[in-house]
Amino acid sequence: MDLQGGKKVVMSIGSRYLVCMIQTSSFDTAEALISATMDLLRSTLATPGHLMLSGGSTPYVIYHRLAAAPCPVHPARLLFLSDERMVPFDSEANNARNLMPMLRALQCTDRFIRVDTTLPIEKAAARFETDLKPVSRIDLGFLGMGSDGHTAGFFSPEQASRKEGALTLFTDRPDGMRGVSVTPALLKRVDRIILLVTGESKRGIINTLLTAPETIPAGIALIDHPDVELWTDLRI
Repeated sequence: MDLQGGKKVVMSIGSRYLVCMIQTSSFDTAEALISATMDLLRSTLATPGHLMLSGGSTPYVIYHRLAAAPCPVHPARLLFLSDERMVPFDSEANNARNLMPMLRALQCTDRFIRVDTTLPIEKAAARFETDLKPVSRIDLGFLGMGSDGHTAGFFSPEQASRKEGALTLFTDRPDGMRGVSVTPALLKRVDRIILLVTGESKRGIINTLLTAPETIPAGIALIDHPDVELWTDLRI
């Protein structure tokens, strides 16, 4: 792994100045990134606390490997996903369904906070918020980033700017599905956030995140967070 120095972006909004400090870690291969993420997850799961997980192709590889080689999980460790598609649990598009083999192998299905996709979307978001309200501190959270610059369920600048108030939101997704997501207000409770972004197709949006974060939802949501890391298999 080649650990790059933090890239600092300073921008002005009216008379305010914001500093975006993203520590970038460039791994030689996607396999090296996956291995490092698995090591971090194993050490985190062994301690008490709250863990936010992300959906996506790279995280699913990690979750499936942990299911095949489970590790000890502290009985006071709780887990939840950053966002969920409002589809039936048995749908391949349901993030919780794809996470369940790992949760079963780790014997912690009873400590997973899940979006109830059987409810109407407004009620599902409200229930998810009720379940998350007691979670005052999250020691580690994983997010992804789409080629359009979204992260979690933030697809617009307005959604990415919700840093006060409600902890969850519901939205119409660009893929035609509806979804429930945490909000940036919830991300403020996360001590350390790691963005897992892999593949050559993401090079352009990574460059945008590091040079003009105010132009994409992921950057808007994370620009003033004190501890964000970008883990990628690209040389940045």
